[in-house]
Amino acid sequence: MNITKRMTLLLTLLIVILITGCSPKESASEVAKKYIDKMNSGDYETAYSLLSKDSKKKISLENLEDFQNILVSTKRIISYKIGKEKIIKKYKHDGKEYKNVVKLEETFNIKNLLYKKDDSLKVNRYFVVENNKYKLLLYESFKKEFGINSMDLAQLKLNDFGLKYFKEVDLILKKAIAINPTDSTLYYAQACNYMNFDGFPDYPDATYNALDSINKSLKYLDKNDSDYKKNASNIYNLKGVILMFHKRFDEAQQDLNKSLYFNKDNEDPKSNLNTIKKHLK
Repeated sequence: MNITKRMTLLLTLLIVILITGCSPKESASEVAKKYIDKMNSGDYETAYSLLSKDSKKKISLENLEDFQNILVSTKRIISYKIGKEKIIKKYKHDGKEYKNVVKLEETFNIKNLLYKKDDSLKVNRYFVVENNKYKLLLYESFKKEFGINSMDLAQLKLNDFGLKYFKEVDLILKKAIAINPTDSTLYYAQACNYMNFDGFPDYPDATYNALDSINKSLKYLDKNDSDYKKNASNIYNLKGVILMFHKRFDEAQQDLNKSLYFNKDNEDPKSNLNTIKKHLK
């Protein structure tokens, strides 16, 4: 073979390599399966290694362990299925735009321990290529699922009434808020739990903490949510109730009226306003 033919062959091979690239050895589906299996088996370090660099900036290995511990306390995975891969040319995740992202839909058949029934969950996963390997973009779904599962665990804990369980719920909600500090629902739950501490001698700040949490719940309430008005009504009603218990009736009436402003059909603030009227007679 002469030099010209050899050079042509080498250039052809080089062009093929450049066009095809060094594609990842494992597909996004294989990485998704490995992540699920490693999480379920408790191999958190391997599962953590499958996260993208940006996800690791927001999620620690400890966060991942906490997530799984909360998950298995509220749900049992019976089976799961990974859907087909879909390429998304541009995808925005946690305020950053990524290109050529692989999207997968995962379907889980679970047993919900809070509601004591079998259920089905669908989760979208997104993967990017880093160092010729698919890595999981996790933060957006992680913080949402962490909050939902934490709320379920809190409700399970409060099936038993007592200071021990209030403390456990307090810790659960604080961890969830640390992961997602703009989740209105978590602050609402925290305000409810702080009121459980009211009356215990070692917790003189219970009311202050409850009001602080309820104000944060209002601050982070999503105005674009279709249930915005109903949620706002419930939050203002709870704030009114907290103030009622501490005989701050003028302030309570203001918030209960705000509750009715957002949802005139909410019976709770109507009942609470009547209670105040009877008390003030």
